[in-house]
Amino acid sequence: MTTENMSPALNIGDAFTVNPFADKSEPIKRFDIVVFQAPEETKKISGESGDVRYVMRVIGLPNEKLEIKDNKIYIDDKLLDEPFEKFVDEKDARKNFRAIVIPENEYFLMGDNRPHSNDSRYYKPATIKREDIYGKVFEIFPEYYKKS
Repeated sequence: MTTENMSPALNIGDAFTVNPFADKSEPIKRFDIVVFQAPEETKKISGESGDVRYVMRVIGLPNEKLEIKDNKIYIDDKLLDEPFEKFVDEKDARKNFRAIVIPENEYFLMGDNRPHSNDSRYYKPATIKREDIYGKVFEIFPEYYKKS
């Protein structure tokens, strides 16, 4: 799993624990950091195969209208307040994203390092199905691998 797309929440050298969903009915909330199965087309582009998992933040929930204008996210036409540190860049090719309605049991996921995140803005379809989300990150150990 790569964490570059989640900097500054997760950085290279950090470790984290994941609470796997024992029951697929466990709720997923906005801003949860989740581990999910990488979309097939993304694995083809990156040259990866098999069981590839990504780590990203839940931004959009089922049945919501989501749109991105100049790096600002709108949910149901209201500006989303993102209460965490993130990186954006005016030169980001995906600083704008057309409005979509997120299907039932699907989620729109983004990395916190937006210019370097291969996230829902690039996927076709743009959303990740609930059954492809393995669990939530519930504890982060900063620089765990740098201490060893």
